Amino acid sequence: MIRLILADVDGTLTEDRDTYRLDLDAVAALRLAEKMGIKVGLVSGNSYPVLRGLHQYMGLSGGVVAENGCVVYLQHFERLCEKLERKLAQEFSDTFGLAQSWQNPYRESDYAFYLRDDFDTNQAKKWASSHGLTLRYSGYAVHISVNSEGKALGVRRLIQLSGLEREQVAAIGDSSTDIELLKEVGYPVALANSTQDLKESSIMITRSKSGKGVVEMVHAVLRERGVTS
Repeated sequence: MIRLILADVDGTLTEDRDTYRLDLDAVAALRLAEKMGIKVGLVSGNSYPVLRGLHQYMGLSGGVVAENGCVVYLQHFERLCEKLERKLAQEFSDTFGLAQSWQNPYRESDYAFYLRDDFDTNQAKKWASSHGLTLRYSGYAVHISVNSEGKALGVRRLIQLSGLEREQVAAIGDSSTDIELLKEVGYPVALANSTQDLKESSIMITRSKSGKGVVEMVHAVLRERGVTS
């Protein structure tokens, strides 16, 4: 039986993959899950302050995995990764002409940059590798990180802190960076507008996209518990 739902944020809890606007139906569905005894947590590449704020104001209790797995919060804060020197973030920005995310001052292990149409992914990966870093693209931003495991690192720790088995956890996402998330849970779900590789890592693909797909997934989980809504 599912006791914890883990949700990505950008492209998942939003109205679509090209906006930052939260889908309020998705928020309502997650609150319904909490009301029915299923805890909900957030797993994202966003910074800890952003996710902790969303977690609190959305009325969730399942915890937070921030900075693509490097930070975990469930009743207390844990940093699982080494800190990444800020001068490397500036060097990456200067080398590839990418503006830094406004959240970077609040990050310590995973830095984000806004993508440009002429961005050379192969050269960026070579740069990251030469500095002992991992490069990821979420669909919203390019990330460089000291963490090669991605979200999986933080998800495993959060599940451990929750005292649950992976079979008791469901997760939903929309992009390739969520593969690491879905592989750590027993009920992996991809949205209708997910990347193809994520769909191949799931056991359920929603009919609806982004936030509306989250609503669909929550109701599916509730039905399995014998709850009609």
